[in-house]
Amino acid sequence: MANHRRIKAVVFFTVFNAFLFLSIPSPPSTEERKAFSVYQQKTYFPKTSQALTVHFISGPGKGPTVLVFGGIHGDEEAGYLTAERFIHVGIKNGNLILVPRLNGVAIKKRQRQGLGGDMNRLFDLPETTRHRNPDAKVVDLAKSLIQQADYVINLHQAYDFYAPRWISRERNPSKWGQCNVIDTPIYYLHNGDKLEPGRFAQMVSQRSNERIKNKKYQFLVNNTNTGGPKTRHEEQKGSLTYYALTKQHKIALAVEATKNCSLPEAIAFLTIAVNSALGEAGIQSYFLPTEDFLVIGREINAGKKKSKTGGQAGTHGRSTEPAAAFNDALVFAPT
Repeated sequence: MANHRRIKAVVFFTVFNAFLFLSIPSPPSTEERKAFSVYQQKTYFPKTSQALTVHFISGPGKGPTVLVFGGIHGDEEAGYLTAERFIHVGIKNGNLILVPRLNGVAIKKRQRQGLGGDMNRLFDLPETTRHRNPDAKVVDLAKSLIQQADYVINLHQAYDFYAPRWISRERNPSKWGQCNVIDTPIYYLHNGDKLEPGRFAQMVSQRSNERIKNKKYQFLVNNTNTGGPKTRHEEQKGSLTYYALTKQHKIALAVEATKNCSLPEAIAFLTIAVNSALGEAGIQSYFLPTEDFLVIGREINAGKKKSKTGGQAGTHGRSTEPAAAFNDALVFAPT
């Protein structure tokens, strides 16, 4: 009799669980997401070495515009590969502008500089000499896109780990990895209003760190105090984010992932940061890219196979295997 009851209980729970599973709605397909979001793309400087594509995604509801740049430095692979992962997202409100490969020449050469030097130092070129720089037209395009945005995110990679005080040779104030870089916490406008990139960066870090289990790889906020009289980063006055903040009055943030990990892990860190920034900005989504570096690794390998058959190049031969020391670095929350 007891065995009979147990069999009935097992059958009941099996059927009940099957019912629950079948009743859970599946995530919307790409086609369904496109039905709710408007997608456009435009290629600038076609048939030249500086050709680049900009992607515009608009949700049905009103909201802010977030602009994401990748690839301003060609040797920071995770930046442009992360930006490309957001091309097919579906958003419920606001607008998303994506420029995954801003500096195509530098990316092709796999180096920091493009035709006209370090592009992230060209945003303050004097009007009298800027026409001599071959990258000026790309910088002008970036400036015109910044004008359309409320928030600007520039994706980067760097070795080691930023810390506000000296901890070790790989973790100190002169390093850049795993930080959200701002030029100043508060920027006061002439009309008496103020922008608070420091608050935005801190909230993005907080959202990101809720998804990152290992504290060694959590994001910190790095204030370069670019415009201050005692700044240690005078060169940043030519940067994209400083221009966006001081000339166009946008909240601007540079996100730096460490290079001290595998490529999929670096992309995962940057994906977490962008997902967090979109949420903090107030953009709601139907679906965002996964933050699981194992899935990202499979995406990269699939891209490499595609490149061999004529698709776009992927990892340039870098390892996609997660470093053993980093296997516990991430915890992935559903998006």
